[in-house]
Amino acid sequence: MRGACFALSLALLAGACRGPAYRDEGSTELERTFRASERKVKENRILSGLAQMEEALAGYIKTEGRIPDRIDLLVPKYLAEIPDLEIDVPEHGQTSAVKNYPSDALRDGQIDGSRLKDTGRWGYIFNDRQVVVFVDCTHPSSRGRPWYKERGVR
Repeated sequence: MRGACFALSLALLAGACRGPAYRDEGSTELERTFRASERKVKENRILSGLAQMEEALAGYIKTEGRIPDRIDLLVPKYLAEIPDLEIDVPEHGQTSAVKNYPSDALRDGQIDGSRLKDTGRWGYIFNDRQVVVFVDCTHPSSRGRPWYKERGVR
């Protein structure tokens, strides 16, 4: 990340020395590269947050012998705090809020995307067989999949 910032600074400085034509052409490519890198960092944070919550849920279920009604029941014993969520989508701001969905939003073991509100928050659904924490967003990640279909990295 620091290297990308340094490269961008050098390119902008070089563009200032060589005139407007060079500045427009050179900085545009670097800016795109920088934005793509920045987006990847945000996405990795989201996937890490998902993994933390998935692990905390598994710990809660194993220890307590039941599924929690709400994610905030994991805090502080199983999870220090609900991680911040910042999706690179203009309609969604940074949040640690959770949207709870009824169990019928799970269909054949999958989240029914047509039932989602696209809040940009964390989402939580469970039934007697399955527990799912997800990103309540129907926009695509950089992998081209809707965010609600992404799972945490382990």
